[in-house]
Amino acid sequence: MVRTGGRVMGKRARTAGLSMVELMVTILVLAILTAVAVPSFRTVMNRGSVGSAVNSLSTDIQYARGAASSQHRFVSICRSTSGTQCDGVGSSTHDYDVGWIVYSYDVTATGADQSYTAGSSNMTILRYTPQLRGVSIRATDVKVFTFNQTGQFVASGTRTGLNFVACPRPTVNDTSNNLGNNIAGMQGSLLVLRQSGSLAVTPLPLTSSCLL
Repeated sequence: MVRTGGRVMGKRARTAGLSMVELMVTILVLAILTAVAVPSFRTVMNRGSVGSAVNSLSTDIQYARGAASSQHRFVSICRSTSGTQCDGVGSSTHDYDVGWIVYSYDVTATGADQSYTAGSSNMTILRYTPQLRGVSIRATDVKVFTFNQTGQFVASGTRTGLNFVACPRPTVNDTSNNLGNNIAGMQGSLLVLRQSGSLAVTPLPLTSSCLL
């Protein structure tokens, strides 16, 4: 050890920072953590898409029931891509993820389940939900469904209720018309609308299809 100018000169101080080996180990650890975290994050996002979609639909159904009771009118819901009319009543896909409208009209001899007519003084659009992303929603059918003045589902023949299935698509921004997936980690949900107007939401069994 040598003393110079009042300072003790010992072994050369270690250069600050990471060595090449330490840097490679750090990068490897980060890569492993990313590989584990990204799929988990994607699963959470997909589940969130399904939950949000089911919540939007069930909220509008409950709103329609309440509006029918308070306004003493028929309140209907139909599939709508534009928010200004009912679309695809004869469609075979029964897809509600394209959007829907809630509208009311007077109780007349014409009856319930009337398709919305733009410009009609008898019809009022109450709500519009635009196209949903990252999830498919398929219904038992794509016909208009209605609630009466007591908040009950208006039955027609054997049509005494409706089922809706919501399934996550591979990406949260997917707006295609493709069916979602119902697999472990990406499970769908089943929404059942009964004739009483009540709703039940349950996880879709993994053996079930996303198409009703």
